[in-house]
Amino acid sequence: MELDSIHSFLIHPGKHLEEPPEISGTSVAKLGGLYDMLKRVFDRAEEECPHDVAFSADSEGKQHNECRTAILAYLKKTDLAHGRALAKSLQAVTTNKSGLGLLFLMKGTRKDETKIVVSRFPADSGIFAQEMEKELTVEFLERIFMKNAASYKAAVYSGKSYDHDFWKGKAGDKQINSAESYIASYWIRDFLHSDFLTPGEEGTRRFASAVREAMNHSTDTKTKEEITAFCHLLPGLKGKVASAKGILNRFHVSAATQQQIKSWFRRESLFDEGFQFVPDELAKFLAFTTVELSNGGLLTAATNNFDKVFAKETVDPSKEIVRFSTEGSIVDQRFKKVKT
Repeated sequence: MELDSIHSFLIHPGKHLEEPPEISGTSVAKLGGLYDMLKRVFDRAEEECPHDVAFSADSEGKQHNECRTAILAYLKKTDLAHGRALAKSLQAVTTNKSGLGLLFLMKGTRKDETKIVVSRFPADSGIFAQEMEKELTVEFLERIFMKNAASYKAAVYSGKSYDHDFWKGKAGDKQINSAESYIASYWIRDFLHSDFLTPGEEGTRRFASAVREAMNHSTDTKTKEEITAFCHLLPGLKGKVASAKGILNRFHVSAATQQQIKSWFRRESLFDEGFQFVPDELAKFLAFTTVELSNGGLLTAATNNFDKVFAKETVDPSKEIVRFSTEGSIVDQRFKKVKT
């Protein structure tokens, strides 16, 4: 797809400020190193933005969204004035934590299809003095951009009809050491007025169900131990944005175990779909862990507390013989019938 135009704006932190700084902007020529880098961002936007998002309805539930309206206005006019309207929206939600940034608006066309990539790069405040009032120089842009070319937030939307398309898109965050939850609050919800296509509760339930089924149907001891190990770490993902694949990669789960979990997803694409992790939903599916021993013993405890209730000791590694120990007062005893 041809990249037709690029506009850039310098974004100062402006949240809660009565008089936010003026926003400088400029057009980027279709030549040189800066253009080549931005062209790569534009071409690879769908690949680099893993999270499916959609513009949210307004407070009254109507299909209207201020950010989408501003993007469409920019696409129709494609000038600095309409691009600055988007820049002001970003500045209004930018805090000192986010810092100085560069907003790039990239528009492209192919036949009757239009595509826009909205990206934000961290700026180098050390060369801020070169900024001109309401204007940026290409030299200034390049000196900022070259230092942060691999570190940015982005969103991409495309469609043929301004009336019916451009409601859904993809978003991503390549900023080094950025928290996954931050893209959800600052970039997706505050600026884009959007949300993930998969709600956090639904995504967590889907992941937890697949993990439970893989655990209960696997006959491989090592697979079960691997699942047990990473499940103890899952509550630490509270509020983070990830996909099932991303979660398993984070905890270095083996390819074989990943494949077993993936097989329990209704559709293969759901394995890569992003959502915001909700531990409370996880607990509903993985509340208790039961270990059955070769001597007929059954050990059961809350999943998030199993290792504290039962101390595990390896007795004979060659025969995979282990010893569990625990202590406490008896509060109840029960019989359980055999399932038929």
